[in-house]
Amino acid sequence: MVNEFLTNAFLSVLTVAVPAVSGFGLLLLRQFLSKIISDGLADEITSRLEDAVYATTQTYVDDLKASGSFNKEAQLHALALALATLLGSLSQEAKDYIEKNFGDAETYLTGRIEAEVRRQKLAA
Repeated sequence: MVNEFLTNAFLSVLTVAVPAVSGFGLLLLRQFLSKIISDGLADEITSRLEDAVYATTQTYVDDLKASGSFNKEAQLHALALALATLLGSLSQEAKDYIEKNFGDAETYLTGRIEAEVRRQKLAA
């Protein structure tokens, strides 16, 4: 009798606990996967950003600086070139991630390009 009572009590607790634990486990799994995806997109954005700035410097800026004609207008053009290169190389998922988390992609990436230009100048 006591054994049957304990078995029924255990099964009742298990019936309530399994969905709760499963739900919590799924929540943790969802958060873990979201973090992995976010980290992957952040890595993509950073890598493509560095490449776009480096390529623009290599193909456009260096020649103008060597000839002494890298003025404000040329700087703005270089920024536009780097932004176009970057936007063209990012996946749609990365662009959507930026829009969702930071707002307008062009505004956000323009600031990141300017910071990357400075970082690369200091590293040189």
